[in-house]
Amino acid sequence: MNYIVKVTDANTHWPLLLFLGLILLFSCDSETATQSEKVIYQGPMRTLENAEIFHSDSGRVKAIVKTKKLHNLQNEDREVPEGMFITFYKKDGEVSATLEADYAYYSNETKIWKAQGNVIIHNMENEETLKTEELFWDPVAGDVSTEKFVKIETPEEVITGTGLKAKQDFSSWSLKQPEGVFVIEDDEGGE
Repeated sequence: MNYIVKVTDANTHWPLLLFLGLILLFSCDSETATQSEKVIYQGPMRTLENAEIFHSDSGRVKAIVKTKKLHNLQNEDREVPEGMFITFYKKDGEVSATLEADYAYYSNETKIWKAQGNVIIHNMENEETLKTEELFWDPVAGDVSTEKFVKIETPEEVITGTGLKAKQDFSSWSLKQPEGVFVIEDDEGGE
């Protein structure tokens, strides 16, 4: 009987062991780097279409905000990317004014709406219209304000200026820096 005994020298396998060790070492490092780079989602948590938001006090509706699309964000802010239309109501339930804008953003922290782009408030009773590019609405205080250029059209005149503070229904207002008043003449021979 012949026995074959093979003696393997441990020194012949060291390059293979070194190579496998380096692969394991570098694969662990790249996994650790990938795990530490987390991607945080910044988009809306929920999107509503044709939404209506009711603002009320003691069971009485003060305003209704209508939007084509409303994004509720992670920090509980709201974004209205496709425009909004607000109807303001008097105590008796009659419509007092409307506000429309191309874009709006509601800050949950400050409880204030920021309307932008072709912002128009129309007071039904006084037949006055405000036009501006940016307006802040505080539903708690019932006020609107802006630091931007404004144009106010009344039945008798057109008033322009920069900066405005007003009641949300536009029943009373004041300009910070009036720039011009233009009287509208009556076609029937009046002023």
